[in-house]
Amino acid sequence: MTDPFANGDALRVQALITDYVWKLDMADVDGVVALFTEDGVFEDTAGNEHHGHAGIRAYFAGLVARPEFRGRQHHIDNLRFIPEGEGLKVLSYWTVTKWFADDNRKVFEVTGHSLDRFIRTPDGLRFTERRVHYWRAADCPWVPEGTAVQP
Repeated sequence: MTDPFANGDALRVQALITDYVWKLDMADVDGVVALFTEDGVFEDTAGNEHHGHAGIRAYFAGLVARPEFRGRQHHIDNLRFIPEGEGLKVLSYWTVTKWFADDNRKVFEVTGHSLDRFIRTPDGLRFTERRVHYWRAADCPWVPEGTAVQP
């Protein structure tokens, strides 16, 4: 893949990620699934992999059915674009927030990092892989001083 900034793919990926979080936060499971390739993989924060549209649909349907899910906002930022063969790998941070109106509490529920892979399809860029991980002091991707970083 060529430079994702020169060919516009960085902007296309940002738009796809924006569609993903809006569809997720509105509980549009079919909309989320449509952003993945037929053989796509989603890995949840527990390390469980969900394969293909059926597996991804089942995971997100269960997630949005949980009462505590309603009202969450997902934010994905600090994207690192890495060309990879005919596709693109993206590393990013994510944050989940929620505003509890009954007592006016505004909460950062959780933070994490993700690894996404995208390929071009007849319908445009699609996720082939999305892996989400918590960002905790004990297991974040920490590189000690003097250690080479591999993206």
